[in-house]
Amino acid sequence: MRGYSFEMLRGMGPVSTALWGLSTGRLPWGDGHHAAYADVWSRTGGVLAICEDLPELHNQVTLDPVLTDSNGIPAPKIQYRLSENSQRMLAHGTARGEEVLRAAGAAWTRVESPLRVAGWHLMGTARMGTDPERSVVNEWGRSHDVRNLFVIDGSIFVTAAAVNPTCTIQALALYVADTIKKNLSNLFE
Repeated sequence: MRGYSFEMLRGMGPVSTALWGLSTGRLPWGDGHHAAYADVWSRTGGVLAICEDLPELHNQVTLDPVLTDSNGIPAPKIQYRLSENSQRMLAHGTARGEEVLRAAGAAWTRVESPLRVAGWHLMGTARMGTDPERSVVNEWGRSHDVRNLFVIDGSIFVTAAAVNPTCTIQALALYVADTIKKNLSNLFE
């Protein structure tokens, strides 16, 4: 369900190429190192499939019942796993990415899915909405439970979109700030 986008990557710098080559077994130590390096240097690229990660009830952030900080405040407990739908999208996207690379003349491909070193934009943990039973904040970022708490980041998204979230977060921050300013005279009544 839904979809993904592709991000094309150019090759890396000399040190990153060497480290990547060593970590993937493409570059041997000793004899043949320089020839193997010449084969990957300036001839490496990549394709990333960035998938929309739909909300799942099993993914949640709660307060840890045991772990606390130095002030006794419970630590966040994050429960997250890729849904079957997200796994299928990643499999489809990586297969299409491999096809693109091979059609472009790739001599060797490697799939890493999910790409753990890339980092993820996990969003939607304080979902925005009008129903307090199904959302954490109202339609302008104000907590349903704590009147002077406003959430203005990617956690108010209803889903983790398949694109980078910065521009949307900035737009939401401006929207929430404008709404707070308009309602400042009676904000805490």
